[in-house]
This record gives sequence, C-alpha cells and structure tokens, in this order.
Amino acid sequence: MDDYLRIMTVSDREIPLIDLQKAARHGAVWSMDLPDSQGNYLVVGSEVGDASAVWATIERNPVGPGTLGAEEVAEFLDTLEHGGPPSACRWLEDYLESVRAIYAIRIYPDRMKESPEAFETVYEVRTTVHKIVGGIGRWGDIGYTNEQDRLIWCHRSRNLQGMTAAAILDEVTGRWIDIIVDLDNDREFNAFVNGDVLPVMVARAMD
Repeated sequence: MDDYLRIMTVSDREIPLIDLQKAARHGAVWSMDLPDSQGNYLVVGSEVGDASAVWATIERNPVGPGTLGAEEVAEFLDTLEHGGPPSACRWLEDYLESVRAIYAIRIYPDRMKESPEAFETVYEVRTTVHKIVGGIGRWGDIGYTNEQDRLIWCHRSRNLQGMTAAAILDEVTGRWIDIIVDLDNDREFNAFVNGDVLPVMVARAMD
C-alpha cells in the first residue's frame, strides 16, 4: 500500500488554510514553500514548524495536459482492472476523466504512531478537504470511496478489513445501493468485488 490518501475532485475550488487549521483540533496545519519557487505544500503535525513531528503533508495537483495530476489519473485508470465491482470500474473510468484536481495527503505512519492524536487529526483534515471540494477518495492503492465517502471499489489483494460502509452502483437507475460489508468474510468480500449484493449487506445498512 502506498502512503497516500487522495481526494479527487471535479471542482477548481482551492481550500483556505484557515479551514484546515480549524479542523486540526489536536494538532496544527501550516504552509511550507517548495524549493526553487515551485509553490508550496501544507504540513500537518503536532506544532507549527516542528519538522520532527510531521504526521502528513498535503499537495494540490491540478489535472491538465502535461501535469503530474494527469499522470496520476492515467496510472489510476490502468489499475482499475485489479479490483471491483465491475460497475464501479466503469463508473470510475468516467469520473476520473473529469477530475480537475487531486489533493494528495502523504501520511507518515511511523511518526503518527508516536502521537495518539495524530490519526484523528489527519483524518479530520482529510474529511474537511472532502467536505469543501467534494469528489471521491482513494485510499492508498487498495480502495476508492464515492462522493458519500462509502467504499465502492476494492483491490483483490484484500488489504482492507472489518465492517465497512460501502455502496454498489445500480447501473439501471444510476443510484448507489448502500450496504455494509464484512471484508473479513470470504463470501461477502468476493460478492462485493464481483458486484453481487447479498441481503445481509443491505440489511446491515438499514439497521
């Protein structure tokens, strides 16, 4: 798994730094310049300027001809065949072609383990990015979430675990069917990746 959480959005909107600083209730968010005047990136950590306790960094990569963002989208499209459901693969192919910007949040797991508040803080910042610009999520190289932040695609390597809020696309209606899938259960995992909806998955989501 790569150490990136990504938000991919069709919006051109940029996020005010103050909004992310407010979201980091148990940490700090600040801006740092890239070398050679190549712009800047944001840092999430315990205290402003403390380079020894950086939990994550955030870069905004526009998507357009010849950009790093466009290269990432092309790479993501090439890997969809390694997971499912098939309906999500087809939906993601269309969605990724319309992405205008990628917010790449690189996490540093070893440093985060040293601070109990780190995981909550990074997740709060990630959630705030999603709320402001919308879009879909990519969790490392193992899963995608839709605009409602429910898992819609999973890599067949099965690196995700536990009860997970998910959704499967009904291609007839164009609507997502909300489910809760037990990714530790062989039958449910295989059903989800193959695009099959088991009654137990739907029942959990309705409770």
